[in-house]
Amino acid sequence: KAAREKLQSLAKKVEEDNIEFMTKQLSVFKDNLEIFAAKHKKTINDNPTFRHKFQQLCAKTGVDPLASRQGFWAQMLGLGDFYYELATQIIQLCLAKREENGGLISLVDLYKELSRRRGKHMQKASVEDVEQAIKKVSILGSGFRIAEVGGEKMVVSVPIELNTDHSALLKLAKNSGGYITIEGVGKVLGWSEQRTFLSLNLLRRESMVWVDYQGEGGQKNPQYWFSCLI
Repeated sequence: KAAREKLQSLAKKVEEDNIEFMTKQLSVFKDNLEIFAAKHKKTINDNPTFRHKFQQLCAKTGVDPLASRQGFWAQMLGLGDFYYELATQIIQLCLAKREENGGLISLVDLYKELSRRRGKHMQKASVEDVEQAIKKVSILGSGFRIAEVGGEKMVVSVPIELNTDHSALLKLAKNSGGYITIEGVGKVLGWSEQRTFLSLNLLRRESMVWVDYQGEGGQKNPQYWFSCLI
């Protein structure tokens, strides 16, 4: 028993020493990260690819340079203001497009439109920057988030949950010129009319999908068009 207690005590001491060593190492690494950030501030701000790599490095050490606009990292790099400005522009753009696309737009399309509006004279932003800005906005619970829909990253700006059925319908529509029919879904996916209708009904309420009764199927088999694919 004495030998076992001695072994347990030794194991505990080794564990405490390891934790202390790792804590010191992490502290040293964070100090070096601050030095690195100060030295390469201009490159981090001007080069989107370099900025993304730097953020990945920060994440591995538990440092969030975007945690606060007033924090050490935000003040030193100015990243807080950059992402705050980017997030504001994203919200404005999504709200302006909501009536047109129902609050659903591909991340790539959002990035292209955002880049066009920002012009050449503003600080260059990457797709990764747009993702970072949206993640910060999503924390506020405003409905803004990125979702994997139909195998593509989509920006959702309305407070609804898109499930796997919605994703499957969007993917099918994407491969069918932007629209689907209930009959077509039944043939391709093997779904019942009720299952398809229920999924489409939610999307219709949010104006993500609109119905065309003038197509080939007419009133009996109308075409359901996805606003974000037109």
